Amino acid sequence: MLGNISDIDLRMLRVFCSIVEAGGFTAAQARLNTSLSRLSVVVRDLEERLGCSLCRRGSSGFQLTEEGQELFDMAQLLFGDIERFRQQANRLGGLARESLQIGTVDSLISLECAPLPLAVRLFRRRLPEVRLNLHMLRPDELEQAVLEERLHLAIGAFHHQLSGLNYQPLFEEEQNLYCSADHPLFTRADTCLSLEDICAAEYVGRGYMTENQRPHGLHFTQTVSAYAMEAIATLVLSGAYLGYLPTHYAAHWVSRGQLRALLPERLAYRSLFHCITRQGQEPKTALAGFIEALEEARQQLADAG
Repeated sequence: MLGNISDIDLRMLRVFCSIVEAGGFTAAQARLNTSLSRLSVVVRDLEERLGCSLCRRGSSGFQLTEEGQELFDMAQLLFGDIERFRQQANRLGGLARESLQIGTVDSLISLECAPLPLAVRLFRRRLPEVRLNLHMLRPDELEQAVLEERLHLAIGAFHHQLSGLNYQPLFEEEQNLYCSADHPLFTRADTCLSLEDICAAEYVGRGYMTENQRPHGLHFTQTVSAYAMEAIATLVLSGAYLGYLPTHYAAHWVSRGQLRALLPERLAYRSLFHCITRQGQEPKTALAGFIEALEEARQQLADAG
């Protein structure tokens, strides 16, 4: 039985709702970037707090109990009420107290077609009273934060589309596979390189991407994980690993002879970036204004390019 509702209770409820929205523990594992055992512990603790069973797992798949379905429905109402309270409390002081929580992935600043800097400038001209907060997170963290209404809007390259979110295409970013000047493959001409040679090297992957999302289906013998572009670049520059980096981000080191793209005509790919917002969230002056500024910035940059 619940007594006072704590922050821990709210976090457990959000995890439970994410599992339900994902359709089960396995699907929620990548979405929440945590282990199955950790998810099981959270749900078990929540069941112990409530004194009832919330779901069943077995050969028939993930199923909610009647109590689980009722809790999920109540939690959705609760989180909606929390957001409405926050918005209404902000309105007590008028628009001057309204804030907008925006999220993005890292290392976009050198991409000329990325519209965020121009969008911020346009937005600030029109709504200077609104407090703008910018958060830098991984793609999976951005999606979760928007679903949980900790962010109003986020920009990133997302490798699946989750129910409960709106995805609006914005721009593309080219990616290449790089090695550093200290790597054995650096001096090998592309004509002397095979996929077998490349896959035999150690590789640094993006920890938030699953194996089946790896570019071109490449299967490396040995891999390590990193969770930010600077972390990947650091490991690639060490000379110990190959890794994918955005072309614009790597250009500085390429121009200095420190990095080289491997088989770019064959192994390059393009990531599609989206703006995501939560489905069903109440219209908000600041959010609508930022979405409008973002689209205007995207169009201006596309026309200029």
